Amino acid sequence: MNKKEKENNSGKNKSVRSLAYDERIKNLANQQTEHSAIILAMQLMVENLQTNIQHMMEHYEYVQQVRDRLLSDIQNKKRIYILASGRSAMVGQMFQTRLEHFGVECRFITNTRSVPRLKEEDSIIVVSGSGTTPIVKAMLETYLIYNPFVIVLTSYPQSLIGRLGDVTVKLKGRTKSDLNRRSKGLDSTLAPEGTAFEQAALAFLDGIIAELAVSLHRDEKSLSELHNQGV
Repeated sequence: MNKKEKENNSGKNKSVRSLAYDERIKNLANQQTEHSAIILAMQLMVENLQTNIQHMMEHYEYVQQVRDRLLSDIQNKKRIYILASGRSAMVGQMFQTRLEHFGVECRFITNTRSVPRLKEEDSIIVVSGSGTTPIVKAMLETYLIYNPFVIVLTSYPQSLIGRLGDVTVKLKGRTKSDLNRRSKGLDSTLAPEGTAFEQAALAFLDGIIAELAVSLHRDEKSLSELHNQGV
């Protein structure tokens, strides 16, 4: 097959995929006569969270390792750093706020500002669905020279970032690197890119906060005392 024939076949394949995707979108639109997109999307979110709950129950030892490490950090007044990018960064920042309610010195690492230098055995929590985000990988590798304890949340434990964790927790959820599920079409519209992972990460980290509160005998009132009130 010559180059021109390959180009023609490639163009035909793209057209077929485009038509198939358009058909899936039409089917999705037709489904809205019974259920709106918001209901279908929320059902997809709940199903993914249920899948993650079952996964956590089957691999609870990783949850315990994260809980025990953070509990030790809080009790020994260690600093905790959070590293993420994009929407995962927003999830990380919400977790940072909760940790600060425990009186933790918690910093969010970004390439746009400096943070206090890590000390040996400070903790870094990395949130990366794909486990390959270049800016996150680059910054994490920069901080490894200080020998921190690394906790990674990802859908791909065998990814470059996943393999750098002292504890790596797998959260099920489609990410931008999961081309197989993206090709199916419908859930790509209802939960674009890393949405499923980000929701699972938020639920997991809020669950860790609840676990820490119980372990440290902290109630909502005591946590609220360190909440930063706006004007």
